[in-house]
Amino acid sequence: MSPPHKNHSRPAGRPSHMPNGTVPFNFKNYFENEAYIYYGYVGPIITVFVTIMNVLLIATIIKGKFRTSTHAVMVAIAITDILTGIIPVPFNVLFFSVEHLENFLKIEWCYIFEICQIILPTVFHLISLSLTVGLSIERFCLVSFPLKVKRFCTMRNGILFSICVFAISVCAQIDTFLDVSYEPVEIITRDRKSTITGCRRLIKDISDEEFITRMFILRFIPCILLIIFTILLLRKSSDIQKWRKQSTSTSTATASLERMDFAVSVIAFVACVTELVTASLLLREHLSSQYRITTSNALLSGIIYAVYMTVSPINLAILCFLSEKFRKTFKGIFCRH
Repeated sequence: MSPPHKNHSRPAGRPSHMPNGTVPFNFKNYFENEAYIYYGYVGPIITVFVTIMNVLLIATIIKGKFRTSTHAVMVAIAITDILTGIIPVPFNVLFFSVEHLENFLKIEWCYIFEICQIILPTVFHLISLSLTVGLSIERFCLVSFPLKVKRFCTMRNGILFSICVFAISVCAQIDTFLDVSYEPVEIITRDRKSTITGCRRLIKDISDEEFITRMFILRFIPCILLIIFTILLLRKSSDIQKWRKQSTSTSTATASLERMDFAVSVIAFVACVTELVTASLLLREHLSSQYRITTSNALLSGIIYAVYMTVSPINLAILCFLSEKFRKTFKGIFCRH
């Protein structure tokens, strides 16, 4: 795919004198290696597709009257995936597609950029990861202690569980809103007749050890938990097949439970592999850039954003493939007769 036409206009102004030779924040790094393509074109297109797929997932679960905690957590994951993709889209389309802006950002847009482009998508993505861990643990408990846990695994409790995970995840990441700030900088326009108020990006001093610890807690520990509980779930599901055949009324019901166990395992596996690879790349890039937006990490972040969005709809595909009831309900949304 050939890149869209690139605007080679120079910045609209020159920075005023600033300490340490720092220049006002601009989008130069996003355009130097075509990273803007992922933000302004590829990302929004994928996000539209992801949003449609996740809305269909939610609609199918609601219409099919799936009332277990497993389905409630799946709905919560779908919602967070939608928010992860949608939040940066208006900003990205405006600046990378419509205006094709390579100039300095005004101070009011700098805060919007940081919140919509970096902070909130990361927060919601990590909430989705935490919910996937919760989904895996919930399914393992349901398989391991079916008689004791079943009465607690209701739609209502699944919703309450998702809200708790959401709240804890936000609290765990609240400090990210304070890591970066902006201060106003007067920028003289090229004709020297006026000035605009740009911004300088100020980064909180965070040691490598602190950053690695945060990455380990928020990204790698959830992946480790996913691996552990996915393995345990598959083993336990295999162990209780005989009991299920004796306790359920039909072989179809038994097969349906086994397919749901496998579906949750596949969802957890895909999320784990994606997160381990991308988190490792982000960690390596951070250690070399120290929170600065460089040409390489602008491109890497754009690619990872597109990858996250591409992987997101897999939950719908897995459920359609493995659950006959879900598949019939999904078809019923489009085929009335």
